[in-house]
Amino acid sequence: MNSERIKKLESVAKELVTSFLFEEMADEVLEFGIITVTDIVISSDIWYMDIYISSLKNPEGLTKAVAKHAAQIQRKFNKSVSIRKFPRMRFRYDETGSVSEEVARAMNDLKR
Repeated sequence: MNSERIKKLESVAKELVTSFLFEEMADEVLEFGIITVTDIVISSDIWYMDIYISSLKNPEGLTKAVAKHAAQIQRKFNKSVSIRKFPRMRFRYDETGSVSEEVARAMNDLKR
């Protein structure tokens, strides 16, 4: 599949996963805080879809909690997108937010 179609599929995937998390995992907000889909990367052979997520609290349990809903997310995809083979979803915690906080904190310390 060409890169333009993969980018379009990634965009649709991000919308669908975000709406699923907002609608279906609303009751888990107390445990994780705000859950954000930061990026989705689909491999060029469409075997894998890496879904990068972050939250304000409990980052250790977030990927496991979201992975429990993988079948429901896939059903939502199947209703919305018509592709021959569906990529295997892998949920990854995106640590860029915490890294950027550390960098900002270090820069503030240097200013003092």
